[in-house]
Amino acid sequence: MKANHLVLGFFSVEFARDALERAQRGPRSLWWIHVVGALGWMVCVSGRTTYVEAGGALLWIMTLVRLPWTWRAVVMGLAHPLFLTIVVWTAWRAITLLWSPDVVAGVDRIDKLRFIWNIPFLMPLAPMVGTLAVGLVGGFFVYNLSQVSHGLSRAGLEWLPQWDRMPNRNAGWNEPVAGGTNLCAALGLHLAALLYGKRGWAALGGVGVLITLAAILATGTRGAWIAAAGLVFLACLVGAWKIRWTARRAIVAGVVAVVLLGAGGVVGWKVAAPRALEAREELRQVFEENDFSSYTGTRLLLMWWALQAFADNPIGGTGEGGYEPWVLDNLAERGIDPADRTHTGPHPHNTLLQPLANTGIIGFGLYVVVLMLLARIAWTMRLHEHPYAAGVPWALLGLFAACMFEVMHMNIHVLAMWMLLMGLAVAGSVDYVVRHDGAVGGDGELDRLAEE
Repeated sequence: MKANHLVLGFFSVEFARDALERAQRGPRSLWWIHVVGALGWMVCVSGRTTYVEAGGALLWIMTLVRLPWTWRAVVMGLAHPLFLTIVVWTAWRAITLLWSPDVVAGVDRIDKLRFIWNIPFLMPLAPMVGTLAVGLVGGFFVYNLSQVSHGLSRAGLEWLPQWDRMPNRNAGWNEPVAGGTNLCAALGLHLAALLYGKRGWAALGGVGVLITLAAILATGTRGAWIAAAGLVFLACLVGAWKIRWTARRAIVAGVVAVVLLGAGGVVGWKVAAPRALEAREELRQVFEENDFSSYTGTRLLLMWWALQAFADNPIGGTGEGGYEPWVLDNLAERGIDPADRTHTGPHPHNTLLQPLANTGIIGFGLYVVVLMLLARIAWTMRLHEHPYAAGVPWALLGLFAACMFEVMHMNIHVLAMWMLLMGLAVAGSVDYVVRHDGAVGGDGELDRLAEE
């Protein structure tokens, strides 16, 4: 299948171009209110649960109010291969409720996928993807201010807001895991701006990278630390390949690297030390004492139990919502009182093992197809001329890497961010194909255009 078919689905370039052009017609005041509604959603998605749930209200309203002009673009989103594949995957998850021991939990988890609306509702704003990506960055900066407020309040400025967090976990108004995981998406956006942007965009990207790394460190979320380190390493490799090196540039890069690593080691270690030393001790308990009672040990067990649950139910899994009951039954069969465990948890803390255990090889296969389609669309999106729009694939990668230690399908904050980025990727790739009217992904001519 040609790359255009994966991006545009069942529609031609001519239809897509006409749909996006029509979506910008009508009263200009309504168009700009529509854009403002989308920007409001970009900011709210980094907020607290209420803002995440209601933040897209104006975007929804304006899409419907402007339906005479937007309906073609909305239909393109609803009929997009990625959207349809997610629907099929969700349908299989619903079918597995037939043998799930906890249907209520299963329905609750399937319900969280409601944020799929981002794909059709962001499509009419495809030409504005760069602006929307900058709005998303603005939302992350607002979230960073909540972390600053929390830190200053604990430092003595008690009139500033703070939240109930452990002493070494500053995640502002979000829970540490959700905050740290989502900040990996912010890091991806900023790294792309630093790599692909010029002058002001590159400067904003560089500042954003430093702020976001400090923010991720402050959350104390170790999975996010690992994902962020991997993303930075990848960016260094891409940067080394892209830059035309001279002796002067090499010296400057070396000096900057030494200064940043030194500063990070002196300042960052004081923040990271408690969590890092805790992780080392927990791993020692696992491998030397065979003690899995710690947070890290229990998570390793939960991942292992997910594989065992799959082995017991390889075709259809335990049923959506059935993982935790399976774990409790497994403990009972081993003569272990679940109350003796520090925490068993409703999921295996891995976004790949969760569908494998709950929905079996069929559900897992459908989920892999979703990821492959998304990766192909993101591969096109990387060519976008706006540096922050080109950062959407980086943001998706950072978020997914962090979710190797979390299950995005069960965390409303992370899933909303994932779906929003997915919507931007679909809309942005369609916009790119329409404007360049040719095959995408690995095409030398398009690569040249993206670099100009």
